[in-house]
Amino acid sequence: MAGYYDLLGVPKDATEMEIRSAYGRDVLRLNDSPPANAPQIRASLDEALATLVDPDERSAYDVRLAALMREVATGSADESDRAFKYARNGGLWFAGGGLVTAGTYAFSEGTYFLAWGPLVFGGFQLLRGLLRYFTVSSGTRRTTQLVTLIGLIAVGLVSAGFVGLSETMGAQEAAERDKWNAMIDSNAKLVDQASTLVTAVFDRSGAWTDRDSTEMAQASALYGLIADTVTNTVVPGRLEWYRTGLAKNFRDAATITADYARLSGRSPQTAIAELDRRWQARLDDLKQLSDRFEAQERVSR
Repeated sequence: MAGYYDLLGVPKDATEMEIRSAYGRDVLRLNDSPPANAPQIRASLDEALATLVDPDERSAYDVRLAALMREVATGSADESDRAFKYARNGGLWFAGGGLVTAGTYAFSEGTYFLAWGPLVFGGFQLLRGLLRYFTVSSGTRRTTQLVTLIGLIAVGLVSAGFVGLSETMGAQEAAERDKWNAMIDSNAKLVDQASTLVTAVFDRSGAWTDRDSTEMAQASALYGLIADTVTNTVVPGRLEWYRTGLAKNFRDAATITADYARLSGRSPQTAIAELDRRWQARLDDLKQLSDRFEAQERVSR
């Protein structure tokens, strides 16, 4: 803080000669270019010289100066504590609002109570407190205070971030699920057409005919188209196994029906029986896929 030593530009341990030399220098400068308040400045210089060259006066002045500096330091520390408490209280509201939001979201099956009041009020008070806190002298700020404020801010941001990220991921998964359901609906007609062709062939009695081969070839093309559509459809991560399995099953259906289409009236019964066995194995795999999918969906609901 400003005082006689600062006025003369000398350190607190300056000798009498240094003090008088500084006084003479300042007086000469004042006489060379006197400002409007030159008399007041000269009076202050004279007072500073008189006080600092007298040992008793200087000693008493040093005592007063030290006491004043302690008082100022105490005041700065008090202001720092007040600013910290203000920011801390705001941080508690902010962190509390974030925890309430994250807690209800985590334990209420995706629903949550957004604590707007605590979040907004706490965030505003926290910001004001931080602005006050970081304008006080850095020497009055304690490490424990900084750690506390950083911790409260982190809790609030992480809690709010958890909800925001979960909501974003949930929305993305819902969009992917909608696309998947739309694909299933759009392919249902193709699946029915292919199944109708295959069933019609199986229901006919007698030797294998060119009509049977033609209809199996048509079914194979439909199953291949279905498999391509399933393969190219994006699904939520937890359904990736189902998409992969379903695409493979329809691809197998396309392959088996294509092999059926190569049969003729002269084909041995053993060849037809082997294809029938492969077709039944595919149907069994499809049922296992469906059962596993239904079980997973029941658990997730």
